[in-house]
Amino acid sequence: MTQSDPIARFDGKTLSYTYDNGWDFSNRFEGNIRVTMSPRRGELREPVQMRELRPDVFLVSWIDGEMGMLAQIIDLENGTVLATIPSEDEPNTTEIISAAISSFVG
Repeated sequence: MTQSDPIARFDGKTLSYTYDNGWDFSNRFEGNIRVTMSPRRGELREPVQMRELRPDVFLVSWIDGEMGMLAQIIDLENGTVLATIPSEDEPNTTEIISAAISSFVG
């Protein structure tokens, strides 16, 4: 099996998704830069690392200025995103949240 170049696969595309908790995001990819508009924080431009785990399933990680290291598994085939985030309830722990992808265009 040959793996695609995930940076090239996402470059110029916008991924929109909504987490089960109601958080709604659209991320535009410019090469290895993930661009997100946050109502509270404005435009965020964060370098990402990407790896294709299997066809249409990608591990994406980046360092967020407020939350630290974050990671997502983007499953384009099944239209889902799983993410790890710092827990608000328990310091020094993480939780996994899931999202449904509404679009992947560009």
